[in-house]
Amino acid sequence: MAIYLSESDVDALADMELALAAVESSMARQGRGTSSNVGRRRARIKSGALNLMGAADQELGVAGAKLYSAFPGGSTRFVVILFDIITGSLQAVIEAGRLGELRTGAATGIATKYLARENSSIVGLIGSGRQARTQLLAIHHLRTISEVRVWSRNPSHVETFVGDMRPQLDAPINKARTASEAVSDADIVVTATSAATPVIDASDLVPGMHVTAMGSNNPRHTELSPDAIAEVDRVFVDDLDGAHEECGDLIVATQAGQFQWGQATELGRVVAGEIEGRTTTDQITLFESQGIALWDIALAHAIVQRAASKNRGTRIG
Repeated sequence: MAIYLSESDVDALADMELALAAVESSMARQGRGTSSNVGRRRARIKSGALNLMGAADQELGVAGAKLYSAFPGGSTRFVVILFDIITGSLQAVIEAGRLGELRTGAATGIATKYLARENSSIVGLIGSGRQARTQLLAIHHLRTISEVRVWSRNPSHVETFVGDMRPQLDAPINKARTASEAVSDADIVVTATSAATPVIDASDLVPGMHVTAMGSNNPRHTELSPDAIAEVDRVFVDDLDGAHEECGDLIVATQAGQFQWGQATELGRVVAGEIEGRTTTDQITLFESQGIALWDIALAHAIVQRAASKNRGTRIG
C-alpha cells in the first residue's frame, strides 16, 4: 500500500544529514551509469506552466517524478511520486517543497566536499532566500566555517537571514555591502539568486576558490559573466543534457566564445571515483546546479524508509 507524506511529515522526518547521504549516493550511482535522468519539461499555457522532471534508479529500486506548479495566482507547490521498479506499484506521494530545498542544498554540500579545498573556511553567499539557508547548512556540515559573508539585493532579507542563521552556526555571519565584497577572497562561493544578469565577474574570482551556481534554470539568465566562466579551471554540472538546455551561465558563455561544452563534466563521475575533481590547490572550480530528479527520488526514498520506521504518513490506495 502506498503512503502519502505531507510537508509537515517531511519536516518531521528529513534533515540535512539524510539529504547529504541520499544525494551523495545518488550522484555515485549516476556516475556509475546505473540510473537515468529525464530533464525538466514545461507544459506552458498563458497563465503559467506545469513543470515535470523524472528519473529511474536501478540500484535504489525506485523510479519517480517531480511535478510543480508555476502559476502567478498562488504559491508554487511541489509533489514527488515514487514507484517500485520491481512491481511497478505506486510507493509514495510526497509533498516536496521542503524536500527540494534539502536536496538542492545537499548537492551544494557534496560539490563542496569533492571540489573545495580541505582547508576552505570562508563562505561568500549571494542570495538570502529560503534556498540560501540550506546551501549554507549543507556546507556547515562538511567544512569548518570561520566566516560567512552574505549579500542580496534586499537588505531587509539579509537582516532576516542573518538573524535566522546565526543560532544554527558556530561562525560569524556578516552582511556585505556588495556582491563583490561578499565573495572577496572567499574559499567557497554560492550564488542562490533569481538574477537575470551576472552577480559575479572575473575580477571576483581568486585561485583556489570553489563556486556553486544554483540560482537559475533559465537558459537566458546568468549569475556568472562569460569572462568569469573563462577564468574557471574545472567546470562540473549535475546533468550534461539538462545543462545544455537550462544552464544560462554556460550557454551564454558558449555564445560569447568563452566556453566549450567539452570542458564540462558531470559531478557524479567524480563522486563515483571515475575522474578527479580538483587536481591542484590553486584551481578555480565551478559546479553548475540546475537540480535533477535523481536527487528528488533518492531523498524521497530515504524519507519513505524513515516514515515506515517511525509509523508516519497516511496510507492510500
